[in-house]
Amino acid sequence: MKLNKKFVYASIASILAISPMLPAVMPSNTEVLAAKTDTLTLNHNSYVYTAQGKRTYYNGKGTLRMGTTVNGNAKTTSINGKSYYPLTSGVYVKAANVDVVNKQVQDGNLELNYNSYVYDKNGKRLYKFRGSKKNTHLRKGTPLKYSGSVEKIDRNSKQYFLVNDDNYNQSWLPYKKIGGKYYYNIGAGGYVNAANVGQIDNKPLYTTDVSVKVNTTSAIRVGTGKERTSIKPGEKVKVDRVSQVLSGPSYRASYRISGTKTGFFATSIVNKKPRQQLLNYTYYTYVSASKNTDAYDANGQARSNLTAINGATTSFAKGTFIPVDEVLYIWNNKENKAELYYHLAPNTTVSDISLQTINKDSMTFVKAADSKFVSGPLLKPVNTVNEAKTDAKAATETDKQDLQKAINQDEKVKASENYQQYRHETYDAALAYAKQINSSNTASLQEVKQITLTLKNQQNSWFLPADELKVNSMLALTRPL
Repeated sequence: MKLNKKFVYASIASILAISPMLPAVMPSNTEVLAAKTDTLTLNHNSYVYTAQGKRTYYNGKGTLRMGTTVNGNAKTTSINGKSYYPLTSGVYVKAANVDVVNKQVQDGNLELNYNSYVYDKNGKRLYKFRGSKKNTHLRKGTPLKYSGSVEKIDRNSKQYFLVNDDNYNQSWLPYKKIGGKYYYNIGAGGYVNAANVGQIDNKPLYTTDVSVKVNTTSAIRVGTGKERTSIKPGEKVKVDRVSQVLSGPSYRASYRISGTKTGFFATSIVNKKPRQQLLNYTYYTYVSASKNTDAYDANGQARSNLTAINGATTSFAKGTFIPVDEVLYIWNNKENKAELYYHLAPNTTVSDISLQTINKDSMTFVKAADSKFVSGPLLKPVNTVNEAKTDAKAATETDKQDLQKAINQDEKVKASENYQQYRHETYDAALAYAKQINSSNTASLQEVKQITLTLKNQQNSWFLPADELKVNSMLALTRPL
């Protein structure tokens, strides 16, 4: 039977009119359109694949060139046991060929901090790399998939290295030395100069030392004692560390001349900063407060010399650099447990008035759990938990014999030329605290041991040769950038 066209059109119109009562299919399409689109950047020429792992096309191209950015999904999927990123048109690229996801460089890549050519294994420039001449001259900021893997190394044993998460131990990505220069392997027979690399696995690349050019109109004098020397205008100087050094009433960022202790000069007089980072130098170990935290005494009790910070009563604001010289367990009798603490270095290490007030007698501690290592020597606990528990008992007169001997050295110390020439408020405060502990019937063995050690260390410094004391006093004031 032949249908009347008018009847058909009328029937369609009726269906459309009642469509809100029927199951809707539009929301699924709307969800697809509203789904978050991620950006993926390729570090390798890459084929395009179907969900079955067969080669196909994306926007008419079967191969996407190195450096191409495409839209897709940042969550990988597995096809035939290999990892792939989905693209928006239902195709896929190998995850191994993607180095940047949503502008974040992925692990397994190094990132250039300087425009760089690509070289062969003999250090000769390549004129074609991964199928294109364009790939032989790479721009600053370009991430590149590297060959090999990052490995742990002995500290300060390599020219280029990474600092581990503990901020002390080191790792490296093996490099190849060619004609006095260092190169990283980026696969396909290509190498890039390590001096042009800024990051590996999103961690800054460090160098043992580097040459910088001084930009001054006249020679400058640097160093102390036998290390005293001059640097001429325009001279290239090899440096190995950075630090903040006290200069007059304030600190200034400084480089240290390689092979010296005191050869510091301001970073501001250097034409160009090094491409890689240099390690911090500090005479004392520095930790950083990981949160607003209190100061404690030798028994693990909060000290009363506190400061109000953001409405809370605490001693150290989050991020404060704190100089320390010892790490030990302290037993807390009230809580019946031991915790690890850092002992603050003497006040001669700082010009910060707040720190001087908190640690006036050099008997202040901060919890290791509330801080993290920044720079300087890596400290190891000087005692055990069991030893800390034993030292929490009240000290006897026999326990105080070494303390009394240290107190008896006072006249000799005050007669020394060094004591009379240098600031001695820190020593005087420690001595007063020592006498207080020595006369107390309730002082713990831990308090006695700690103030004895503190007092002896300060006394020993007064009997150093004048030149050595001068150098140590200068270095003690270095702090991290």
